[in-house]
Amino acid sequence: MHTLTIEIPEKFEKEEMLLSIAGQLYSKGVLTERQGADLAGMPLNEFLLAVLPDNGPLRKFIKPTKKYNSNEEWLEDLKAQHNYKGLDRDKLNKLIEKLDIQEPLELLLSQLTK
Repeated sequence: MHTLTIEIPEKFEKEEMLLSIAGQLYSKGVLTERQGADLAGMPLNEFLLAVLPDNGPLRKFIKPTKKYNSNEEWLEDLKAQHNYKGLDRDKLNKLIEKLDIQEPLELLLSQLTK
């Protein structure tokens, strides 16, 4: 692996330069998509949206990455995307009865981490 040091004039933003360099190296086949995204310091989807041509056929398959202010906001969005309603305790208890599980749930859960 080689190391390259580049001095960038103040008028250019570091992020823009890294994206430009990563995009050029990706388009020439020197870097993979993941390597380009890592070099640019951005998520893979954002990198691909930035470097693919506007009329590129792959664009319709790539969704922009949503920014979240907190982990809680991300988790709530994830729950909504997957229509997660939470644990149905009654349904779980019926399943436990049907399976005739004798051990307490806490004991079973503690065994998962061993």
